Amino acid sequence: MECVECLCDVPQGDSYDSKSPASSPQRGFVPHRWLSAYDASMATYAMMPAYRVLYYGFLSTADKELYREPLELMYTKYHVNQAGRARIKVVQEELNRKVTNEEEYVLCFTGMTPQGRERKKRETTTVLRLSIYMGLLAILKEYVMVFQGSQTLVHKLHDRQLELFLAFMACFVKAEHITQLSPRALREMVLEDHMLLPSKEVYVGQEADTFRSQNPNHALLVPFLADVRKAYITTAVYLQKKLPLASPTLTALSALDPLLRGHSQATIQLKRYFGIFAEWYAAAPLASRPGHPGELVRFNVDLTIPSFKEGESIVEWWGHVFDKPDKCPSLSAMVKCCLSIFHGPRVESSFSLMNEVIDQRSGNMNVPTFNAIQTVKYTLQSRGKTAVQLFRREDVKFGEVDRTLCKNINSAAATYKRQQKMNQKEKQQQQSKYGSQASGSAQQAKKQTAEEEKRARLRHVAKQRKRAMETLVVQAKKKK
Repeated sequence: MECVECLCDVPQGDSYDSKSPASSPQRGFVPHRWLSAYDASMATYAMMPAYRVLYYGFLSTADKELYREPLELMYTKYHVNQAGRARIKVVQEELNRKVTNEEEYVLCFTGMTPQGRERKKRETTTVLRLSIYMGLLAILKEYVMVFQGSQTLVHKLHDRQLELFLAFMACFVKAEHITQLSPRALREMVLEDHMLLPSKEVYVGQEADTFRSQNPNHALLVPFLADVRKAYITTAVYLQKKLPLASPTLTALSALDPLLRGHSQATIQLKRYFGIFAEWYAAAPLASRPGHPGELVRFNVDLTIPSFKEGESIVEWWGHVFDKPDKCPSLSAMVKCCLSIFHGPRVESSFSLMNEVIDQRSGNMNVPTFNAIQTVKYTLQSRGKTAVQLFRREDVKFGEVDRTLCKNINSAAATYKRQQKMNQKEKQQQQSKYGSQASGSAQQAKKQTAEEEKRARLRHVAKQRKRAMETLVVQAKKKK
């Protein structure tokens, strides 16, 4: 989704190029999967406490006294014992060893490289940006992940993209301007200044919102919020252009939802559905066409078809309908075609060569191991052979064995196991020395952070809806 480039690459003041919102003359951007940007943001945010401890070593004596209490609170939060604190202090003193004149603040950065100094200066901006990335990219991820599961959800596509658009717009647009509009009106809506929320109420993520409330007059806040508003508008326009919010085809596919059956709207929506896909059955006899009212009416009131519960597989439910070819022959044929429009992630992954190597467990393999695997894969594919074909012996029992290959395999396995044991032993020694322990699963921490951001966004949306209702009530009273 290219729209996220508009959001991720927030422009920097006057350096913003209106012709290319995803670029800046001061910095080059590498094309990336935006989900990777989201994961990187979560991982970087998790490392921010460590970065703050590192930066503390470069402060002047006066600033160290100022930030000593927050540092102590951080130590307490992460259960750092006295041995660990002493070791951190040694590292900080080493970083600050070249500071000779505490009166000149710039000398506090003497131990840093030029890149380190720049990173230190933009730490607050980095936290603000990470906050909005984690808060907003999660909205887009939820939409994408709906269709990465094993269930067929083509009948939910129209509803989910509408939910996505409304959830995004609610972050910076007043609720009364979007909640009552039709999908077509949302697509054609032109954003004006009076429709936008004030800067102090725009959703910027949990961390940035806390910073905004505690430091309302901070020098970095005004340009940051201006850039956020510009990025919001740019992304919203892009979503309006790319999302088929008023697509009659997607609206018609919603008629496949089993929850509609038993209501008068079911027959009406199915007729529209068959009207759109009329060319699929134009050659069929009139009485057997899926749009025939008799077949639709019988389907809508058939008591032999089991009821559907939210969360169940739509394919399995329609399977019960397919088992009744005498009642719904052409309807079944039509639905089979439409349910197969979207494939599951298993089909997609079968075309991905990387998935043969990188999975959830091997994602943290070291570079030499990954390079070796990729070299072997490339060699096999360039020769057009599998490993079995390349090393196949005519006589498995008495054929000559490649002793060099066997030696290399055993040697590589032994080296790998030895390295694993050394790493584990070193880790245990470090933990024992400083009384530290694993902070828990990184995946679990990421999940918890995402849930907290989602709750913060939902609170923001609920607050804006409440204000919108209050505004509508006041307007209604004025009319009376």
